[in-house]
Amino acid sequence: MCNFVFNLIFKIEIYGLENITDKNGVILCVNHSSNFDPFLLRVKISRKLNFIAKKELFKNKFIGFILSKFGALSVDRNKNDIKSYKKAIDILKNKKEILVVFVQGTRQKKFNENDAKNGASFFALKSNATILPVFIKSKYVFFSKVEIKIGEKIIYHYDKKITHEKINNLTKEISSKIKKLSK
Repeated sequence: MCNFVFNLIFKIEIYGLENITDKNGVILCVNHSSNFDPFLLRVKISRKLNFIAKKELFKNKFIGFILSKFGALSVDRNKNDIKSYKKAIDILKNKKEILVVFVQGTRQKKFNENDAKNGASFFALKSNATILPVFIKSKYVFFSKVEIKIGEKIIYHYDKKITHEKINNLTKEISSKIKKLSK
C-alpha cells in the first residue's frame, strides 16, 4: 500500500541500487530531512530494512507497534543504550540484514557534514558490515521529484581494537561521501 501511495504522490528516482550487493549486513548511512525518508527507502529497496528510531516515537503503544512491524529499533539517544546497540549489531552480524542509520540523529532540512553522529561508524566497526552512503533529495511537495542516491561502498580496514579516533575518522568519511552525493 505504501508503495502505491508514495509512487502516486511523488516521482521517485533511485540511483545506485546496484550498490546493495552484499548478502551480509549493510548499513545505509542516510541524511534525514523528513518523516517520509524511512517510507521512501522501504518502498524502493526490496531487502528487509531495519531503522534506528528515537525511543520517544514508541511512547504511543499503537504507533510503537506499527514502527516495530516496520522494522524500527527503539534507541535512547540520551544515554548509552547497550541493549539496543547489541540488537543493531546482531541485525548486521548474525541476521545479515540492512540497518538504516540517519547520521544526523534527527531531521535537518540541510545536510551539514559536521552534524553527523558516530553511531553508524560504531556499528560498522563492531559488525564488519558494509557501509553505503545515501542522500535523499526532495522538497516533499506533492507530485514533486524525490531523488535517492546510493553511493559506492566505503572500504575500511577492520581490526579488533576500536578507538575514538577510528570511529571519528570513519564518521568524517561517511559524512563526506553523503555530502558529495548531495550535488
